[in-house]
Amino acid sequence: MKKICMISYSYYSHDARVMREAEALAQQGMMVDCFCLKEKGHARSQVVNGVNVYHLPLYKYRGSSTIRYMLAYILFFVLAFFVVSKFYFIRRYDVIQFHTLPDFIIFVGIIPHICGAKLLLDMHEIMPEFYMSKFGVGMSHPFIKLLKWLEKISIRFADAVITVNDPIKRLLLQRCKPKSDITVVMNCADERVFRTDYHERSVASNNFTIMYHGTLTALYGLETAIRAVAKLRDKVPNLRCRIFGHTIEAGDLKELADRLRVSDIVNFMGRVPNEEIPKYIEQANVGVLPTVRDIFTDLSFSNKLAEYVYMKMPVVATRLNSTLEYFPEDAISYFESGDADALAWKILELYQNPKKCLSQAQKAFQHYQKIRWLVMKKRYLALIDSLIGGLPNGSGHIKIKLNGDRK
Repeated sequence: MKKICMISYSYYSHDARVMREAEALAQQGMMVDCFCLKEKGHARSQVVNGVNVYHLPLYKYRGSSTIRYMLAYILFFVLAFFVVSKFYFIRRYDVIQFHTLPDFIIFVGIIPHICGAKLLLDMHEIMPEFYMSKFGVGMSHPFIKLLKWLEKISIRFADAVITVNDPIKRLLLQRCKPKSDITVVMNCADERVFRTDYHERSVASNNFTIMYHGTLTALYGLETAIRAVAKLRDKVPNLRCRIFGHTIEAGDLKELADRLRVSDIVNFMGRVPNEEIPKYIEQANVGVLPTVRDIFTDLSFSNKLAEYVYMKMPVVATRLNSTLEYFPEDAISYFESGDADALAWKILELYQNPKKCLSQAQKAFQHYQKIRWLVMKKRYLALIDSLIGGLPNGSGHIKIKLNGDRK
């Protein structure tokens, strides 16, 4: 049995990417250990769908202090270093996969690497641009220069590198020198939870519902969405807006809805389990992704977008280069960042033209077939196969199982 270790500064049950990749390996008959942050109400260790999950005694820092962010990363690094080094001499992992942020987490594996383990760096975010956006500093800031240096040496130290989309891959190849080509494994809809069968939306309630689910911080532009709803109130009968996300993050947005007198049609739904999101998508007419465009988000690709597209719901989204890379103008209704008038017009256009809704959703779904999880899963497992050199019994390479079949 081949043995894989994963390390992630995240909560396992909240990180769909980590879960999907770990379970894909477990489905191939590999032993998978995943070391992550402690979750309230969870045992110190547990087995989840064939994956051994170990919760390290740390919680995620979510404040605004640069220093405390780095200290949290360093503390996780130190703890993971000792735990993973200890487990390595018990398990003898073939591959150790490190999920960023931070990039330098890969150096947790220095002792296993010396002993022969392969190291895989899975870059969920691009760290310098992420912190430029978060703290409002430029590329010349000493902290950003440090992050770029850490990015460069981390990529160079890895035996293989994964990232989440092609624009980020191109940028990394410009400023770093990996040992081998970077593999793109995109964030996709979980096809066990989300479905492709289309149903008429909101027929029973006769409402026209727009929705958003996810993080509610300023970067994701929900203020623009609420302003657009206010402009549409008298133009779209029975308009409803459902916003799903952490109640703590919704305070300023609720105040804005009150000031604009739309609190009766803007419903803050709180956080709901991921497996419940599909039923709310079925009840909605349009998904909105009003992300604020900046140096970081222009390189990001929303998992929510994949979920809406996979369920054939038309989407109105900020014009981002990363989205345009995969979905052309006729597949998504694009508008410019922060422009509430343009967002309102795009929603109104879809409301007034049901045929356009269906056509746009179908075109987006067709483009998505090239990047869906079945495609990404095959690409990911092929990379793991190249690192471990085939099955332990010498019978060949991984037999990738898709939808229960062996292909």
